[in-house]
Amino acid sequence: MNFDRFLTSPPPATGWILSSDQCVVVHRTATDEIHCAAEDYPEGVFDVGRVGLQSLDAEAVAPALARLKGAAEGARTAAVIVPTGWLRNYLIDIDRPPRREEELHDVVRWRLKKLLPVPPADLRLSVVRQAEIDGQRRLLVMVGIERAIAAIEACFESIGVEVGLITTRLFALVPRGADVMQSKLVVQYERGFLSLLLLRNGAPRLLRTKPLAASDDSADPVLREIAISSAFIRDTIGVDGEIGVRLSCEDSRLDSQMREWLHQQDGFVPVGETSHPPCGPTTVVNRLGAALVDPGLAVVTGALR
Repeated sequence: MNFDRFLTSPPPATGWILSSDQCVVVHRTATDEIHCAAEDYPEGVFDVGRVGLQSLDAEAVAPALARLKGAAEGARTAAVIVPTGWLRNYLIDIDRPPRREEELHDVVRWRLKKLLPVPPADLRLSVVRQAEIDGQRRLLVMVGIERAIAAIEACFESIGVEVGLITTRLFALVPRGADVMQSKLVVQYERGFLSLLLLRNGAPRLLRTKPLAASDDSADPVLREIAISSAFIRDTIGVDGEIGVRLSCEDSRLDSQMREWLHQQDGFVPVGETSHPPCGPTTVVNRLGAALVDPGLAVVTGALR
């Protein structure tokens, strides 16, 4: 995972979106048209545990990727977007971050020993230094199981595609560029996992991820977590005024309830309903839904970062 490369431009022409039951490819052609295609997996291809993706069935995944490669018009490099729950993300406060990257990673691995029940040597890290805010230095950290990430890369390598980056749906949806609103909140829900990311003047100030019971179809746990985070943003971080909210939810019923709840809260303004170029065929896009396709569109169009 290389979050630094994810923030560079121009955007990649091809994005591969992985989920537990299907893979989607989103490709920007030389004439800036956007093509989408999807393939289903057999059940149980990906093993997701307490700390994210543990392993995958390469014999099932690689053939699905191979069938989709033609839709990418021979592109040999790509961005890969995975469910946010497959990786772990943290904002870590640090007083004196080492200048050398190797030493910085050692410090982060030591801190992660208290957060993850996995030997530090089994993890792959992407660490991004944040600008100092109010005298506090922070690191934005994305971490995953090394063997699982390497298995994803190997599946793509087997079809002749080099993975330029691996990122999550949450970070794919982060708004890019200047905006009149100083504060933005990305709320992203996928089956069994809720993520909230607050940006203040473009810098992350709050990152909250919460595994939820996938079998619980009630909106109450999700809305409760959003309410707790909202109170923390106002009372502890001290953000007043309007907050632009970008909402992405793969459950249509829950999406409606979340939007209704946010509509009732003072100071929350819907943003980020980005107008992408037409993506065809529309039958594929309509079947998959915006929560799955939008992160890929955001990456390949550069509309978001």
